[in-house]
Amino acid sequence: MEKVRFAMKKIKISIGVTTLGLVLFIILCSLPLSIVFLQLYLFCLTGCLIWMVVTILKNGEPSRHAFDDRFYEDTDLGPH
Repeated sequence: MEKVRFAMKKIKISIGVTTLGLVLFIILCSLPLSIVFLQLYLFCLTGCLIWMVVTILKNGEPSRHAFDDRFYEDTDLGPH
């Protein structure tokens, strides 16, 4: 149980850092900054995005439902 909690904490941290980086990038784009700085920041943001995806794929839990049963996790298509 403790292992699952730790894995979920890692996922939340990676999503939070990537989201914060994206919001900061949007704010920085509105300022008169150097294009080289923005390109470097965007390159680092791409690394954060890759880190987030790898963290979710390694530590996430798969759905209990098949794709044919439920298109989305919260939508039940009912009997066929």
